[in-house]
Amino acid sequence: MKLYWSPNSPYARKVVVVAKELRIDDRVKLIETSAVPTKENSELSALNPLTRIPTLQLNTGETLFDSSLICEYLDEFADGGLLPALGPARRQVFKLELFGLDIMDRAVVCRQETLRPEGYRWSGWVDAQFDRIGKILDVLDANVPALDPDLGTITVGCALEYLDFRFGDRPWRSPRPHLTAWQQQLVVREQGTKRLSRSQFSGCGGI
Repeated sequence: MKLYWSPNSPYARKVVVVAKELRIDDRVKLIETSAVPTKENSELSALNPLTRIPTLQLNTGETLFDSSLICEYLDEFADGGLLPALGPARRQVFKLELFGLDIMDRAVVCRQETLRPEGYRWSGWVDAQFDRIGKILDVLDANVPALDPDLGTITVGCALEYLDFRFGDRPWRSPRPHLTAWQQQLVVREQGTKRLSRSQFSGCGGI
């Protein structure tokens, strides 16, 4: 399998962490690329008409896109591990994943806003997005997830890493001690098991 990704994309990092947690990362070849709206990427467009990353090309030639679909496929490919069987537990994992995805979605569009010429930036709109992100973080702080890896915890972990990476000027930890402790334990676990760490955000280009 070939995964078209960028180390700066929280969605792509989520897929890489899932592959590592499932211990199938040796079956996935990483191909670093970019998906910038203002630049053509003909190779990626040929595989994925949405021209977005992550994009996974299977050995059969089939192409999957959207991080959630890719992760669900990888879990199936590995005979499970990160998604419970159908029922309440599975729904809870998907709900937690949606919290993480919403943080990512809002943070990424805010990042794109910072790349606009200064005179065209809408700071009030960015502030509103971070107000919504803060409300999600408050819910997570009051209901800290388990540390056991699943698709939900991985997504939230990658979302928090992205906030640290791109928005260090908007600290989220101080009013949320429980979520802070959870994220710190998650980082320790990732480093101890050689999962993808926050330090591997490259900081150059991309989102």
